[in-house]
Amino acid sequence: MSVLEVRGGKVFLRLDNGESFQVGISYFELLDGVRRYGSLSGACREVGVTLKTGLRWVRSLESRLGFRLVEPRKGGRGGGGSVLTQHAQRLLERYYSARTATKPGFITTFLESLLSARNILRCRVKSIKKTEVLSLLDMELEPSQSLKALLTTESLERLNIREGGEVIAIIKATEVLIASRDLIRT
Repeated sequence: MSVLEVRGGKVFLRLDNGESFQVGISYFELLDGVRRYGSLSGACREVGVTLKTGLRWVRSLESRLGFRLVEPRKGGRGGGGSVLTQHAQRLLERYYSARTATKPGFITTFLESLLSARNILRCRVKSIKKTEVLSLLDMELEPSQSLKALLTTESLERLNIREGGEVIAIIKATEVLIASRDLIRT
């Protein structure tokens, strides 16, 4: 199953059997809300539909796709909730990938919703210095700025990072050091 494209408020899907169909973006916003809130009712509130409508959307999409998307979690002291199945998580990843082609900045917004880091930069890999254990990436930012990153060679290969390819650098600063202006002599 694949998400072919996102266009005009619709998500175009193709099933493994070759059948194609389209659904509204709101269906995927609902699934994304379940991912973020851990609750179908919370996702419905965010999308602006009733729980009954949200359940109908989920069941309709599950019926078309042939697999479960949302699993309920039993309540208890903290209350119940809902989680996405692995199928739904993969479907959302394909949606996010297709969405980045039509909405600049979408991937940055998505990553910011998952991470505590807010410094997310698109880069092009200029060169890779690879050793058995570690690899050094030299990346180019716009305009004519560079950034270097050290990562394991295993991660480099797993992420399929190549010279000339695009990557996203996510920077989490845990410290900022400040010096008095008096210390800086020009």
